[in-house]
Amino acid sequence: MSAHFEETLIRHCAATLAGHKCGSLFSYHPGAQENVADTIASLNALLNQKGVRARLIGCCPRGGVLVYVYRPAALRETLSSTEASAFLTDCGYPSGGTDAALDTLTVRLQDGRDAFPHEIGVFLGYPVQDVIAFIRHNGCGGCLCGCWKAYGNPSQAQRTFALYQKCRDVYLRCYRRGFDVTRLTIAA
Repeated sequence: MSAHFEETLIRHCAATLAGHKCGSLFSYHPGAQENVADTIASLNALLNQKGVRARLIGCCPRGGVLVYVYRPAALRETLSSTEASAFLTDCGYPSGGTDAALDTLTVRLQDGRDAFPHEIGVFLGYPVQDVIAFIRHNGCGGCLCGCWKAYGNPSQAQRTFALYQKCRDVYLRCYRRGFDVTRLTIAA
């Protein structure tokens, strides 16, 4: 795994690696000789035993890829909540579990019909009410903007934004002091 990939992973996925979030997403532009599929396979070999998985779920318009890093148990819990399950069913997602939901999300990201399916916020652990409000209001309004656009509970959102930022800062400092991604990933 290249140092560039590892630092990008840590920068964008620290809260997931630390167990604070069910999933994180980042865009990655590989180097000329870099095989991202091999990198993802290597990452999974390192992190699956700690309850973390990674998968390619899309391509970026400018040649990069979208990498989704998640904790299957936490994602299963998030998607099985009554509110998330009902919302995703209304959005056309199957009820066959997390793999089926991720396969559907991957297809939606790749088929180009939706520039970016906003229900992805549920897969990132954002409050379902905020995801629904974002869609309903076409991204306008909201009471607070940070990792996501909050419409409901600004004080809780602010605490969560601060937690994610602190986690990112600490993880990047540790990485730059020599800690690798395996050491920085908390086992589930």
